[in-house]
Amino acid sequence: PLSATSEFTHDPNFLGNWNSFWLFGVGRLKTGIGASQAQADLSVLSHRAQKEHAGTNEVLEAATFPVNLVPGPFRGYVGAFTGLLMAVVGMVLLIACANAANLFLAKAMARRREIAVRSALGASRGRLVRQTLTESTLLSTLGGAAGIVFALWAVPLLVALKPPTLPIRIDVPIDWRVLAFTLLLALATGLVFGLAPALRGSKLDLLPALKDETTFAGLRRSRLRSGLLTAQVSVCLVLLIGAGLWVRSLLNARSIDPGFDTQHVLIAQVDPGSLGYSEGKGKIFYKELLERLGALPGVSSASFTAYLPLGTARQTQGIVIGEREIGIETTYVGPAFCRTMDIPLLHGRDFTAGDATASPKPAIINEAMARRFWPDRDPIGERLGLPDDKTRRGLAVLGVVKTGKYHTLGEEPQPVIYLPADYHPRATLLVRTEGDPRTLLASVRREVQTLDPNVVPIDLETMKQYMTLPLFPAHTTGLLLGAFGLVALILAVVGLYGSIAYSVGQRTREIGIRMAMGARPGDVLKLVVRQGLMLAVVGVAIGLVGAYGVTRFLASLLYGIGPTDPATFAGVAILLTAVALLASYVPARRAAKLDPMVALRYE
Repeated sequence: PLSATSEFTHDPNFLGNWNSFWLFGVGRLKTGIGASQAQADLSVLSHRAQKEHAGTNEVLEAATFPVNLVPGPFRGYVGAFTGLLMAVVGMVLLIACANAANLFLAKAMARRREIAVRSALGASRGRLVRQTLTESTLLSTLGGAAGIVFALWAVPLLVALKPPTLPIRIDVPIDWRVLAFTLLLALATGLVFGLAPALRGSKLDLLPALKDETTFAGLRRSRLRSGLLTAQVSVCLVLLIGAGLWVRSLLNARSIDPGFDTQHVLIAQVDPGSLGYSEGKGKIFYKELLERLGALPGVSSASFTAYLPLGTARQTQGIVIGEREIGIETTYVGPAFCRTMDIPLLHGRDFTAGDATASPKPAIINEAMARRFWPDRDPIGERLGLPDDKTRRGLAVLGVVKTGKYHTLGEEPQPVIYLPADYHPRATLLVRTEGDPRTLLASVRREVQTLDPNVVPIDLETMKQYMTLPLFPAHTTGLLLGAFGLVALILAVVGLYGSIAYSVGQRTREIGIRMAMGARPGDVLKLVVRQGLMLAVVGVAIGLVGAYGVTRFLASLLYGIGPTDPATFAGVAILLTAVALLASYVPARRAAKLDPMVALRYE
């Protein structure tokens, strides 16, 4: 409860500090009240408070904003990820629908004699269309039901990918709304994509159909099937190129230098503040703990930090530079922080014991901050200040470190300042090891609890394990894109194989005539393969053009690779063409083995 805050902070005036901004008010809007009206009402209260407390008023304005349950570092990524995932699902759905439409068209062609007989016996066209639509909607509904069953199995596996240290809960409930939407979408898909085959299949020239002869309408249906097949290949190519770009981007992200060592550091959170530690007791605790950890065999140094880079928490603080107060990301760290994290020190020195109480207080800045504010001179010794510092010169630049990654691996360089601390209520311990840090997990836990059994090290892990946190969005997206890309490839290959196999069946008599007139099996093989390959090549060509336009939307999400990377485009195009060639070869080989006499008698 809020009333117990003073007990945890050991500061009876903590809640009365007008310069503390850690507390947020939360309210639910009444029905009919919009955000603008709420802001107007809050502004009235804010101005009233400013007048009542003129002595401490710093002309701060109260502001309203919607609650966002996604941590800041992942907020933009979640929106982009959701949009990307919906687009990918839409592409897979299009491929599946084109496949189903092709199947219905082929089935209508195969049943044209049956349909002609029904029509000749008095069946209306509407009745024939309803029969075909019933079959298509039944098939799509069964497919939707199977998809729901698969989702019930797959969603928990997806949620399990979340790193244990990610401080959010991923809740993907499959409730009645999801079930209803899925089944309605499946039903609509069956109706929409079954309608064209139903209409075309029911429009027959009775006499040729009863004789099972090919007509111009049959040729039009053949062209429609070829068009649908080409569309499948092109959409599949776009999806596979997107997946290929993402996988290569993920590999690049793994090789990005975050600006600190990820191989020989152990981390663990400790929270002595929640146990009622006073600042004096906390300083003694951290001093003794760092000494004990540093004395462990295999440990080269130990330190702590208030905020880990690439985490979900951060602090931006007003820093006075010259006459200006500028918001700079600020992190409070312990002695030997740069050495423990292996952050390259470009100028000056690292923090040592006693720096937290020195005057002026030393500060370490990164190279991005040095270049921004002192581009033409060495910043060592430059004086800075904090807003509550009356002299506004209470800080002195002690060192300059290499700029690293602080929020995301793909971010642009940004200014960061490190300030020394000998105590923090909740901090992350850093232990630099000479060998494999996993061998010291038990030793670190033992030293912490030997010093105080009530202080439990939380999220004790290696820095390498921690780095799965910033890579989690890209890794999950890559996994899903790869899975959907594989599904799209399978659908396209099955569609191509089925179309070529159906075409071979329809042309069996023609193949028999060709072979009877001297065509060799190799000629038949080439004839059939050429048909499938031509469809694939046209689909690949259209897909390359489409991918060139679509992948530009991924540019802001990719690491170290352009959205139109030639190697990825060429590699995926060659892969899809090769798979299409293989899918065409199987029915072509079967056609080449036909007995001419059997083929000539085929009906």
